[in-house]
Amino acid sequence: MYFDMLLSLAINRFRWTGMPDSCNVWYFEKMLHKCGIATFSHAAETPDVWTTLTAMPTGEYNMYGYPTKWRAVGYDGLTDYDVTDDNGALCFYSWSRYTPWNYIEIFARKMAHYSRTEDVNLSQQMRPFIGIAPQEKKMELVNLLKQIDGGEPAVLGDGNFGELVKNVTTIDLGVPFIGEELGRGLTNCLNSALMFLGIPHLAFEKGERMIEQEALANSAATTTMLMDCLNARREFCEAVNKRFGMDIHVYFNDDIESYNFNYLGNIEAQAQDGLIGGEGNESQETM
Repeated sequence: MYFDMLLSLAINRFRWTGMPDSCNVWYFEKMLHKCGIATFSHAAETPDVWTTLTAMPTGEYNMYGYPTKWRAVGYDGLTDYDVTDDNGALCFYSWSRYTPWNYIEIFARKMAHYSRTEDVNLSQQMRPFIGIAPQEKKMELVNLLKQIDGGEPAVLGDGNFGELVKNVTTIDLGVPFIGEELGRGLTNCLNSALMFLGIPHLAFEKGERMIEQEALANSAATTTMLMDCLNARREFCEAVNKRFGMDIHVYFNDDIESYNFNYLGNIEAQAQDGLIGGEGNESQETM
């Protein structure tokens, strides 16, 4: 559950524009996250069909450690062709050129540990003691506790029930409830994952109003991690646009469609109210 959540957050961080219809941005981002590298290219026999596939460097590099030859491999196992700078370009997940897949797994596993430990601790609050009874009365005690645990009337028609109660002893487990501590640990782990992914978040509980410099300092690491990934993609876009005459761009993902819809709706409403448009309002229209 946590892995799926973090991976969804990671893959949806960026918005691509200008990609050819034959390309698949989802697969492109998936390969960047899983392999740390992906290719935008076309096969020699199909120069007009661009693809976004897994890149497999063949071991030939230039003096700056950049692959000069690689293979483009598709998920179907059938698409597999050679690529150079003449018919493709490489995109790295980040400037540091690592794959985040294992790190996402580590964060997800740690968050799952926090969640599971909280479940165990909560269960121990529901059963805070161990009951000890004579062996021949074991099942009667078990059934009694099951009824109580299930919210059923715990009624036993046993003439010896009084003796059972007298012979039962309990051991208090004394397990403290640590749900709040575990919740804070889970939140801190999530915040670390969000910082790693470069997603803006509130890094700590707000105790008092922060000044602008403190707010910027608090978000500096998150912004740097985001730019590490965004700059690698922008570098790829620049190379593709210059080399192949494309118009591909990438941005931090945001719901611009809703913003545009709201903006146009406001313009229309103001026009109907006479606040913009018509004589004397030209300056407001062009602002």
